[in-house]
Amino acid sequence: MLAAPHRRFVLSSLVVALGLAGCGGGSSSSGSGAVIQLKAEPAVAVINGQAVPQALLEALARLRQLDLSKPEDYEKAFKELTEYVLLAQEAQREKLADDPAYAASVEVGRLQAVANASVLTLRAKAQIDPSILMADYEDQLAKVGKFSYDLTQLVFATEEEALKAAGEVVSGKPFGTVFNEYNGTARQARSFAQMRLPQLPPDIAAALQALKAGETMKVPIQTQAGWHLIHVDKIEPFVAPPFERVRDAIRERMATQLVDERVAKLREEADIKLVGQAPKPAEPAAAAEPAAAGDKKD
Repeated sequence: MLAAPHRRFVLSSLVVALGLAGCGGGSSSSGSGAVIQLKAEPAVAVINGQAVPQALLEALARLRQLDLSKPEDYEKAFKELTEYVLLAQEAQREKLADDPAYAASVEVGRLQAVANASVLTLRAKAQIDPSILMADYEDQLAKVGKFSYDLTQLVFATEEEALKAAGEVVSGKPFGTVFNEYNGTARQARSFAQMRLPQLPPDIAAALQALKAGETMKVPIQTQAGWHLIHVDKIEPFVAPPFERVRDAIRERMATQLVDERVAKLREEADIKLVGQAPKPAEPAAAAEPAAAGDKKD
């Protein structure tokens, strides 16, 4: 049996195919109407006289990331789809859609399913020239940089503490010794592996590029986290994944951006009129008046 959250997700995604939104009208409310508004050929099963299309089973398998060529996955998908059809038939017999709250809940799920399926289809249909994908890949490589860094840092609450620790390093004390001495009092004492410049605050990234492996910055740098004293443990060339490995991910990101922009344009150009009164924001509480001079406060 599936966990409840996953059941709700899949149900909302398939509600349009199962036709639950029509349970309250026409022949559906009589208990004799079809609960699946989809061409039934080829059918995968007949449940209480209702033909269940193979396409529904395949859609559910895609949502659940199941492989129908595997018996155990086929059984899971078929069992779940069977339960959806049985629940739709029961809802029809019980005329649950006569309840406005129930009908509204189902309609919200149907609209959500339509919207989700539309977004996925529009992403898949997005026309993105391969040269644009390659240009984005090369741009990302330029931003990432040619090296990765293993770092160890001390972060202090005050500049005075950071300068004191930096002075000890400059005077010849090994950074490891300084790190151990301040490990208990610094705001942070931590090592990081395989860091790349875009992951770091700009000032720290700029300072790192002037350091070699085994060197410590001479002047601490301030960020919102505090005052940083950083030692470079190791610098290695960054080996980027080949374009062929990340091409699909780049395309998905760019297609998602195109669809988001399309939805924003649809909303901007739509004729939307609010009917009724929207709730007003709560007004801030009035500030208490200061007590007059000489007034006694309890």
